[in-house]
Amino acid sequence: MSATRIGFSTPKRFNPMSWLVRRLTGSTASHAFFVYQDEDWQTDIVMEAHELGFRVAPLAHFQKKNTLVATFYPKASIEVGVRYVAMEYLGTAYDYGGLFGGFVIMLGRWLRRKWDNPLNDAHSVFCSEAVVIALQKSNYPGSERMVAQDTTPQDLLDFFIKGGPPHAGT
Repeated sequence: MSATRIGFSTPKRFNPMSWLVRRLTGSTASHAFFVYQDEDWQTDIVMEAHELGFRVAPLAHFQKKNTLVATFYPKASIEVGVRYVAMEYLGTAYDYGGLFGGFVIMLGRWLRRKWDNPLNDAHSVFCSEAVVIALQKSNYPGSERMVAQDTTPQDLLDFFIKGGPPHAGT
């Protein structure tokens, strides 16, 4: 089992982007992130793709502005992937293009079409994309069938609740 948890949240105050993501995806959460225990500070730290960029913050600080919907301990270690995501993306900008390109993906799902994200930026990530990359870099069972830039927070939430990859067979 992994020491790092995967969390899902929504902001406590109205946020139009969160509302839109939840509305279009039918999700109870608009955000996905990692939680790990920092050895030096002896506290839980959130690592997330935030509108200000890919960053870390104390969980206690994060919870002042966000409502936790769910957290999961992965059934297998994801530490290799989390380290990869941290080294690759900490300090980079948020992937707004990829997020907006996700709306094309959602339209395709409604039309029963499979389209790639046309606005994905390989040098930055949005929240659920970071989680999928970490899962895949860790060879987490079932993650190989996910497409990082096409996965929503609800897809990931379903993956951990139901134990299988989102949109299998599509």
